[in-house]
Amino acid sequence: MASKLQHSVSYPFSTARLWAIYTNEQYWHDLVERMNAGHGHVEKVTIDGDTVTVQMQQGIPSDKLPSAVTKIMPGDLGIPRKNTYRLVGDKIEGEIHATVDGAPVPVNVNGTVITAGDPATTQYDAEVSVNLPMFGGKIEKAVVSELSGLLDAERGHTVDWEAENPLT
Repeated sequence: MASKLQHSVSYPFSTARLWAIYTNEQYWHDLVERMNAGHGHVEKVTIDGDTVTVQMQQGIPSDKLPSAVTKIMPGDLGIPRKNTYRLVGDKIEGEIHATVDGAPVPVNVNGTVITAGDPATTQYDAEVSVNLPMFGGKIEKAVVSELSGLLDAERGHTVDWEAENPLT
């Protein structure tokens, strides 16, 4: 059974400003570099009208993983991510997808993202599933915890990036 992630972050600027950041390709490269230096990279950013699709590879070094995870998945974890965002009126709506490379069983994260307001607030709703009897629930909870921390850290980077990179 999948574990749920419900998480929100707020920004000190508007949804329109966040959209301007999301449509700047350099932001995504800087995000991965700051968040995952040495363990990740942006594979592709596609900006097509009111849609932004970002494919990236992130990783978690084995020394940062909970022991419940390293017992069944030794070594660093590679995490391919695909985020899609659409500007819909005065909101940003999107989907997030992530998997874990090299896992002996499928590990999947699928969810939705909605950002609205001035100042902007983003709500993440996702499910984490690990199809492994007895241990799956523990791993799911560890992934949910790590994702919550990651989303908070990405929010912090976004606020810093916005202050360091004035957009016209």
